[in-house]
Amino acid sequence: MFPVLLLSWWYGRGWFWVADSVNQKLVAINEAFSVGILLKTLFAPWKQIQSPTSFRNFLQSSIDNFISRFIGATVRIGMLIGALFSFTVVIVGGFVAIILWPIIPLLVVILPIISLQAGGL
Repeated sequence: MFPVLLLSWWYGRGWFWVADSVNQKLVAINEAFSVGILLKTLFAPWKQIQSPTSFRNFLQSSIDNFISRFIGATVRIGMLIGALFSFTVVIVGGFVAIILWPIIPLLVVILPIISLQAGGL
């Protein structure tokens, strides 16, 4: 009875479980990297550091603010690249899991037969 229930779950609700687990991983990556916030604040100053501007030090404060925004954008772009890499790994892994999903129960039968034919055990 257990093998029948296992196979009915595997080829039925198991597909949705795999898809849901991939979706949960993508949501977790999105939250871990805060992709939405990174995109909204892409050109914001790094750590909100800004020089006060006055007519006397306008050039100096403009350069300081530009450097702070450049550093902020550089760090945020690096984080976005890391998030994109993580998304790609999870999506490719999810596709591989979905492709291999129907084959895995068959491997329980096929691999011991192959092992015995190859002289194993």
